[in-house]
Amino acid sequence: MLISFAVTNFRSIKERVELDMVKTGLKGFDSNFFKAPNKKKLLKSSVIYGPNASGKSGFLRAFKALEYLVSRSDEFKPDELIEPYEPYRLDVSCLDKPVEIEASFITNGIQYDYTVIYAADRIIEEELNFYPSGARALLFHRIGGQEIKFGDAYRGLKKNLERQVLPNQLFLSKAAVNNVEVLLSPYRFFSNQIRIYPFIQEFRENSLTRLYAKRLAENKDSAFSKRFNALICALDTGISAVEAEEVDWNKVVFPSGIPEEMIKRTKSGFKYDIKTVHYLYDGPKQVGIDKFDVRLESTGTRSLFVVAGIILDVLEEGRVLVVDEFEKNLHPAITQYLIRLFHNDVTNPRNAQLILATHDVTQLSNDTFRRDQVWFTEKNEYGATDLFRCSDLKGIRLNTPLDKWYVSGKFGATPIIDDADFLIAMQEDGSEEG
Repeated sequence: MLISFAVTNFRSIKERVELDMVKTGLKGFDSNFFKAPNKKKLLKSSVIYGPNASGKSGFLRAFKALEYLVSRSDEFKPDELIEPYEPYRLDVSCLDKPVEIEASFITNGIQYDYTVIYAADRIIEEELNFYPSGARALLFHRIGGQEIKFGDAYRGLKKNLERQVLPNQLFLSKAAVNNVEVLLSPYRFFSNQIRIYPFIQEFRENSLTRLYAKRLAENKDSAFSKRFNALICALDTGISAVEAEEVDWNKVVFPSGIPEEMIKRTKSGFKYDIKTVHYLYDGPKQVGIDKFDVRLESTGTRSLFVVAGIILDVLEEGRVLVVDEFEKNLHPAITQYLIRLFHNDVTNPRNAQLILATHDVTQLSNDTFRRDQVWFTEKNEYGATDLFRCSDLKGIRLNTPLDKWYVSGKFGATPIIDDADFLIAMQEDGSEEG
């Protein structure tokens, strides 16, 4: 469960911005929040709006940066640069300053506060606190070049482990792979309990489709398989069932010269194909079925396969889903339905959370989100991103048509198009060129 997430000096973000998942005092939409183990009421979703290049994607990439550092930095080699170091570039004073990321979250019923401050080649500061009995307690605090300070609750390797940690590695990452039990829960939050898709590129869609094909084929009676089938068929896709079939490699001829090991990897990675089942008709009479390869389906249906699989995984495990361009290729009604799966206690019994960035203004209608679930990004005159919550704006009432106000620019966070130079250029005579 995510409580809050804050970023400083990362991509287009110069000053600290924070996304807060704690419910405000606003009333209504009781199914859109839940009571967490720390007795706080947390929102089940937050949506971020803003013009292109306003910092939405950059903010979500900060989630990925922290997840990457926690999950992978134990493998970093000496002197290896920290890839997610992307400071704000439009102010020269920020170019050599560190990136700072803060996350507050709950896992296994306990709240943790984690802060990482890092430069291009080293971790400058790292601190982890937790609340085992309601009161804040230190687990460890590390400042680069100094001896790590351990709290009284810390149990496990200390000096020997401290000597093993390279300047570019996180202590949390190194300690977890060395099985320091007290740090396994916060480590697993990043490695397992949060799913981050800043962009769902085509290659990512293909790999996820193969993953779901494998799950459908190898466990047809699992809850995931049944729910995946039911969800795809419920959303007016014209599909009556979804199946996975093993590829007949006897019909595939590989070009000569391909190494046998590569052929084996290909057969293993592409073992199953997803087939969509459609009813076959003779006039108005149903006479049978026909099976299509999923690649013959529309772009929207293929995108739906990926998004639906991700969402079902997250709902089943009570995870946090962070995703950009959530609505890609989907009809607004389907997007709305998928969002509402998180707001429904029947479909979301484990209180999974959704954080999404979108341009789909129709989702701002008053029957989907509370005002404290809606966030906006915009850039100031210097190109730096600001992030602010709709409920913090004055003059917003319960019945305010958020979609119309947003489109009209009353919230800011909408593109300002200045086409004067473009129109002049279009009218210039290009005959002088050459």
